[in-house]
Amino acid sequence: MSRRVIVVGGGASGLTAAAAAAKHGAEVLLLERLPRVGKKLLLTGNGRCNLGHADADFLHYHGSLPQAEQILARFDTERFFSAMGLYTRTDTEGRMYPLSNTAASVLDALRFAADCAGVKTVCGMQLTGLRQQDRSWQLCCGEQFFSADAVILAAGGSAAPNCGTDGNLLPMLRNMGYTIHRPQPALCPVPTDPAQVKALKGLRVRAAATALLDGTALQTETGEVQFTENALSGICIFNLSRLAAQHGSRLQISLNLLPDSGLHETDTLLRDLLRLRGTLPASDLLTGLLPKRVAEAVLKRCGIRCSESAEAVSAEDICRLSKTLHSLCFPVKGTAAFSQAQVTAGGVAGDCVTKQLESKTHSGLFFCGELLDLDGDCGGYNLMWSWASGCIAGAAAAEEKP
Repeated sequence: MSRRVIVVGGGASGLTAAAAAAKHGAEVLLLERLPRVGKKLLLTGNGRCNLGHADADFLHYHGSLPQAEQILARFDTERFFSAMGLYTRTDTEGRMYPLSNTAASVLDALRFAADCAGVKTVCGMQLTGLRQQDRSWQLCCGEQFFSADAVILAAGGSAAPNCGTDGNLLPMLRNMGYTIHRPQPALCPVPTDPAQVKALKGLRVRAAATALLDGTALQTETGEVQFTENALSGICIFNLSRLAAQHGSRLQISLNLLPDSGLHETDTLLRDLLRLRGTLPASDLLTGLLPKRVAEAVLKRCGIRCSESAEAVSAEDICRLSKTLHSLCFPVKGTAAFSQAQVTAGGVAGDCVTKQLESKTHSGLFFCGELLDLDGDCGGYNLMWSWASGCIAGAAAAEEKP
């Protein structure tokens, strides 16, 4: 008789785990709380689904799950999808996308793989109870009950709650004795003082963004920074957002607006501009270096009136302006909402699970995807973890136990 496996959650990791378990001989039931599977997956990569990255260095991951390094090292994203008939392309920055350039193709490939392997899917089922009785697992979804030899929890974290991932299983797991590292929004905008960014809303600049904890640099990311009416955004900011959620108001984000120039080089450049534009208003001094509204914000930070003549800018002003261009600081004010986050930092601690992602305290209970305390940088790293962890958990759950 086939081993009965229930997968809770029909997202990226859940669909992968269900297909893997079925391919390894299990009788698989997939339970999804929404009317259809894969809603969050359809939104990834702005609808294109950045499903992996050529640079698989484990330094791109964060959390308390060291066993994930070996799992990821053995996983080949391109081969995984080509086996399903989905082909990929990799852009110049190493990000991997489906050849069709649509997330729907990825979801279809996963659904087809699960269907062809014999997975039965039931939607509209939210897990409300979970307990182990002898060697069997009993699941409650409202008024309906299910039993299985093994259960894979793939219900996601707390990010994007409109996609059914609101962290609802975490309190249940905490009550079962699992260590849960506090869920925090990651890959999201970083809220700051609205007075310092409101005038810059809608603008984008290339910068090196550094997270400063009490003045000490923790991490630097270079890329495009976007300004909103109350936050900093953009991929490089997203990659610092987990630090902002972790440290709160102790953290500052410093923007080097001229990341390809040294301080001395910038000082010389500003003096040259002053000679060229001394008769113009100070607001025109930085034209050609920065968008005008950003330039005006920098000048104001340095106490230079935009309406005054550029020739009134002193040597001390130039020195201060040069330093500010290389370190325009913004305070962290609060935390972004989970509705703004792409992933969750935190979750089930790594010391609660084995190398096969099985619970160390409850035989036959497995975890995969964002429910675990592992999150990756922007660029497809989180979906790579979904595929890799789903494959490992699915195969292990299907294995007959002595």
